[in-house]
Amino acid sequence: MSLDPEPPELTNPPVPPVLALESTAATADHAAAHAHGATSHHGPFHTHCENCSTKLEGPFCHRCGQHDFEFHRSFWHVFLEALENLFHFEGKFFRNIVTLLFQPGRLTADFNSGKRAAQMPPFRLYIFVSFLFFLLIFLGGDGKRSALNVNTPAGGTTVTTTNIGDAWREISGGIKSEDWKDPTKLEQAIEQVAAKAAGEIPAPPPADETPSLREELQAAGKASEAARQARAEQKAATNAAEPTEEELGFVHFLEQQARRLDDPAHRQHLGASIKSHLPHMLMFCLPFFALYTRLLFRKSGQVYLQHLVIAVHFHTFIYLWVLFARGWGFVAGLPGWGLESWIKFICDMWLCLYPLLMLRRLFANSWGKTIAKTFLLAAIYSATLALGFVVMAAMIFLAA
Repeated sequence: MSLDPEPPELTNPPVPPVLALESTAATADHAAAHAHGATSHHGPFHTHCENCSTKLEGPFCHRCGQHDFEFHRSFWHVFLEALENLFHFEGKFFRNIVTLLFQPGRLTADFNSGKRAAQMPPFRLYIFVSFLFFLLIFLGGDGKRSALNVNTPAGGTTVTTTNIGDAWREISGGIKSEDWKDPTKLEQAIEQVAAKAAGEIPAPPPADETPSLREELQAAGKASEAARQARAEQKAATNAAEPTEEELGFVHFLEQQARRLDDPAHRQHLGASIKSHLPHMLMFCLPFFALYTRLLFRKSGQVYLQHLVIAVHFHTFIYLWVLFARGWGFVAGLPGWGLESWIKFICDMWLCLYPLLMLRRLFANSWGKTIAKTFLLAAIYSATLALGFVVMAAMIFLAA
């Protein structure tokens, strides 16, 4: 009587379907990075994965996603592999940017249809571009309002470089040429410029109509001191007439916060706080954009996550396009040919046409329906952004 042979022992047990799906998701980005085949310095260097002992069929384990790496090789091979991965990432990034800028909806349509190997994850792309956008915007500013602390006859105050430049051009025109050689008169002129920039004194008449800069400076200081004392007395009388905080509670708190707005330093602090929280407000409103497109184009059959990809890609385009438009406008204005205004007009027109073309490609509605839904989406989302900004500003105002 013969016995059936025992089945051979399985060295690699079968992977459950759930684990297979998880491993596939975990290794998607790694597999995309080597979609064109492994080179001589990629490996695999081992026959089995060092993490889970699964047989390797490429540089990445299909079960746990670990990259097969070998330390015992030349530094040159390691350097080449790192360099290839770096340039592969940069190539993917720049290709995505070009597609996003000049082919409305193409990147989103490919992602939602499953063609994701050549793309950066949408949210990762959004985070990187938004960080770069707000960093450059905050660093650049408007180039006109650098704050300085200066001393005036009425005490220390905060002024801007714009005010200082205007005051200097106004006052220096009335200074005689021989006065520039006198250090005392030059110092008086500088003090007078600081006082004028701070808004403490009116513009002086020309030098030939005034006895001396010192006398005018002393008179202006006395007038400013008297005005400051009058304001202090008026403020004290107003505070004495107001009810206590226990009586009015929140209303009294609001009045105190409103009075603090008279301080230029406090206003500057509020403005800086609003700017720093603006990225958070825009990210908070982003899901509402996806919700609105989901409602307006509900017959497309796409789920909310697909509409969220649309919202992420569209906001990424806005940040990128503003940065590129500024750069192109600056370069076009360098020769002095007057092209900057034309470049700005073309960029603004593309910014207006982009959402229309994007929605037309993604949902294939008729032009009439697409135009109507685009305008409705713009109106609703603009109201959402305005409401979000008001709520954010109010919260910062109350917490400051």
